[in-house]
Amino acid sequence: MTRYSWQMIAVVGLLVFLLLLVIVYFARQKRIASLEKRFEKFALLSTHDSEKSFFDIIIDVFWKFIRCLSKKISKSVFLSNYARRYEKHIQYESRSFYTGMDYVSLKFFTGFFLGILYFVGSIIQSKIVQLVPLILVFGVGFFVPDLFLRIEYHAKRKRVEEDLLKAIIMMNNAFKSGRNIMQAVEIVMNELDGPISDEFKKIYLDMTYGLSMEVVFDRFYHRVRLEDAKYITSSLSLLNKTGGNIVKVFGSIEKNFYEKKRLRQEMQSLTAASIFVFRILCVLPFLFIAVIYLLNPNYFTPMFTTTLGYILSLLILLLYTLYIIVIKKVLEVKI
Repeated sequence: MTRYSWQMIAVVGLLVFLLLLVIVYFARQKRIASLEKRFEKFALLSTHDSEKSFFDIIIDVFWKFIRCLSKKISKSVFLSNYARRYEKHIQYESRSFYTGMDYVSLKFFTGFFLGILYFVGSIIQSKIVQLVPLILVFGVGFFVPDLFLRIEYHAKRKRVEEDLLKAIIMMNNAFKSGRNIMQAVEIVMNELDGPISDEFKKIYLDMTYGLSMEVVFDRFYHRVRLEDAKYITSSLSLLNKTGGNIVKVFGSIEKNFYEKKRLRQEMQSLTAASIFVFRILCVLPFLFIAVIYLLNPNYFTPMFTTTLGYILSLLILLLYTLYIIVIKKVLEVKI
């Protein structure tokens, strides 16, 4: 490789490393902020501590820029409709600070940032900036935040699924003691913590707006996309149409959820070995590629320098993706 190529790799690597540091720092600050909110009512806050650290100032400037960009692009009807899909990712406490359009602005920011990296790298290598690779780099940067958001969303869904049985038990006990639906939801959102508490705060807010139980829990299902939430929605819809005892309905839901959770735990223990083997098989091709590359760095050069190599690389990627999808469908057991 030429001297300019190594300079290109060094600069791009440094900038990508800095970007990863910023992402990790934001994730850490978000975690710290959530912990502060949990313990704030037990702490004595100083009335004179108004100083901000250097990183806090940078974060404030960054979000001011993001909000300013959001105001500019919110005039677009298409982007406004596109931003609505990110509303479900905003926590209850943060709904007055962040909007779905802020996520879209963040996506544009990362896309332009990676585009600038490609532009700077091309200048260092004394190459002409090509439009197609620039668009591809922008597209990768535009969808990178979706990857982190999707990982966080799946973690949130898993915690909601684990804690939903606790919420149903608490609501059923509240109904048995003579509480109404609003009081039962309020008990759950105050007693539990984590994503399930945040979701029940949104449920409580929807109910204060006068929405029916059927609509409220239907909105809950569309936020978390869980079959258990859909079952609650169907039960409440049937209850509103035909009438009945809400204590018996939630008692039936509680019993059904308990049995499903027990069966799910049994299935996880039975399929744990198969899932472990599947993960090993997913990692093995990359390990073989890394070993071969270390032994002979020029072994894979034809795959990235010839037309036939590009076609084979794309075919291998498609077959690998199809393999993962098929094996996951085989191992997936719906209860």
